[in-house]
Amino acid sequence: MIFFFGTRASKIKERKIRRTTCSYCNSQDSFIIATFSKYFHFFWIPILPFSKTHIAECTHCKKTYAQNEFTHEMHAAIQKENETNPAKRPIWQGIGCIILILLFFIPFLISLFGAFFGNTSNDNNTTIKDVRYEYLKEDINSLSADLHPIQDSISFALKTCVDYDIESGIDTDQIKYFSKINEDKLLVLLEIRDMKKIKATERKVMIDVVEDCLTAMSNLEHINDYYIGVEGKWNTILVKTPTDEDLGGKFADKNKLLPFYGAKELETDLKSSNETFETTSDSINLD
Repeated sequence: MIFFFGTRASKIKERKIRRTTCSYCNSQDSFIIATFSKYFHFFWIPILPFSKTHIAECTHCKKTYAQNEFTHEMHAAIQKENETNPAKRPIWQGIGCIILILLFFIPFLISLFGAFFGNTSNDNNTTIKDVRYEYLKEDINSLSADLHPIQDSISFALKTCVDYDIESGIDTDQIKYFSKINEDKLLVLLEIRDMKKIKATERKVMIDVVEDCLTAMSNLEHINDYYIGVEGKWNTILVKTPTDEDLGGKFADKNKLLPFYGAKELETDLKSSNETFETTSDSINLD
């Protein structure tokens, strides 16, 4: 295979210089300086610029001077001209180098990204494989504003209490509820899509209201741990558990509710784990 490579030059600027005299015809200020940029090429594709050279031509006698033939005053004149009007290389003269850098740099970035975020991806996969995450997702999808006093008696009673206590202007008829008991633990979920009517710093009052209402329920004496989550329009905004809380009012980590479902379990244990949960709630009465 034949490879074509070498060096080439292209004119990048022409400038007139002053305070010079042509040594051939003694004309004053008659020089035009053409600046050429040299670059390496491969198959005539510019790879890398490496130097500049100047050629002067007297407009009076047409004599040309190579850079090594410049007089002292010509060197001084072109140096001064470069300070005020420099001859810049065009970007295309390094396009090949840019392409080569991208060809090597992009795979490097991809490898670096994979190495840096690899553990995070694995963690996310583990979270997704965690059966408890699927349980929580399913329970959130079960939130409803149409409550039945037998099928979800806790949510039914909770709605009555919350409707009475809330005075913030929220449309309580649009609040969705869900509850579930797992041994001595109680999960309570709410969805309040118009929570924007309450300032973020004041939204945690909803948790206080729910806790007060649950405390007033006489047949929850066997419940030791409450897991409470409040969903907004797009995301979870409030979470409180026996050991943790996220009450900033804007973004809350719903995964803090996972301990309600027990210890972390892999997907292979999904069938046996499902059988351990109670899917119905006992009927309750308010004091």
